[in-house]
Amino acid sequence: MTAIDAARPVRPVTAGFIAAFTLAVIGAFVSFMPLFQVLLPLKAAAIDPAGKAVVLSTVAFFGALTASVANLMAGAISDRTTSRLGRRRPWMLLGAAGTVASYLVIMSADSVERLLVGVIGFQLAFNFLFAALLAVLPDRVPDVQKGRVSAFLSLGHPIGQVAGAILIGGLLLTEASRYLAISLVLVVSLAPFLMVVKDSPLAKADAAPFSPRAMLAGLWVDPRKHPDFALAWLSRFLVLAAMTLTQSYMLFYLQDALRYEALFPGQRAEQGLALLTAVSTLANITCAMLGGALSDRLGRRKLFAAGAALVIGAAMLTFSLVPAWPLVVAGFVLFGCGAGCYHAVDYALVSQVLPSQADAGKDLGVINLANTLPQALAPVLAIWVLGPAHMNYHALFLVAAGLAVAGGLVILPIRGVR
Repeated sequence: MTAIDAARPVRPVTAGFIAAFTLAVIGAFVSFMPLFQVLLPLKAAAIDPAGKAVVLSTVAFFGALTASVANLMAGAISDRTTSRLGRRRPWMLLGAAGTVASYLVIMSADSVERLLVGVIGFQLAFNFLFAALLAVLPDRVPDVQKGRVSAFLSLGHPIGQVAGAILIGGLLLTEASRYLAISLVLVVSLAPFLMVVKDSPLAKADAAPFSPRAMLAGLWVDPRKHPDFALAWLSRFLVLAAMTLTQSYMLFYLQDALRYEALFPGQRAEQGLALLTAVSTLANITCAMLGGALSDRLGRRKLFAAGAALVIGAAMLTFSLVPAWPLVVAGFVLFGCGAGCYHAVDYALVSQVLPSQADAGKDLGVINLANTLPQALAPVLAIWVLGPAHMNYHALFLVAAGLAVAGGLVILPIRGVR
């Protein structure tokens, strides 16, 4: 056992730490959610209006593959970093700088190839930043506070969504102002956390010898030895695949299936998405805070996470019905409730089934494959499910509903967490 494993966090974190940590995570989400929710779909449509779905699927697929590799390596590398700035802080700094640079490449892209270069660069930089940032949760937060802290961290997802829909899709109308806004949000929100977080340098005696072969071998977590970890991974993969299918194609759904701009003359589909996302965000935040607090108080994670996944599935079923504005609004309320509770409790659940405290960054990188692989596989699945005309949204949301329900049921056999 290393000194790191022997020093699992037991001291409660302060309100100031939680506030700075939450702000940093929210800023990270605000910097990338608008990119995938609004900016990339618009860029794909500008490059190839007729083939926008194929362009979006192509860049999303290769970007997600890059993210999968980058997050794995970033977590493992930060676990071994012996910089005087700490294990995690150097990679947050470098990742943030690279993320801002990648926005310039994406903004100036005028072809699929250039857009792909920008997205790959973004995924490399952002995942080094995000892997190091999330590794602070098992580094610093004791089990008795994980539900509460995870609930606050889960706010990043809905606030990122609403920022993308309202700020990027509704208020800011020029491309330059949109990319400048997400860049500034990332830098300003991350700065306080970088200054206050206690990121103690790793002693060289505790650092595993660097060997690319050993590092690659260490990325494998045997599901037979760590079945709870494997089940948590599979649950997240299935639920996130369902959510990715929904979020990536919702703008096109409003445009092509609901025909939002004909339904509400003078309004753009981006504005409709902004309104729906605002409704969803209110439900998300409420259920996230309630679910996280109750899961801490009751000492139960599985019931909340599994139930939330089933609610997400119900929202997908609503979207699959005949497109009608009231049904879509109701679906977004359900989606917000389910996603908020799921993210809040799942963060806590995952952090309690990690195989090793010393390799927390690497293990979280493995878990993060359940976030990034759906980004790669969902576009491929979507192209097949949407059909030759890329318009079969009924089938798309039925598939998403099945994935979400399966993800909820997978949680139930976990034994190490109630």
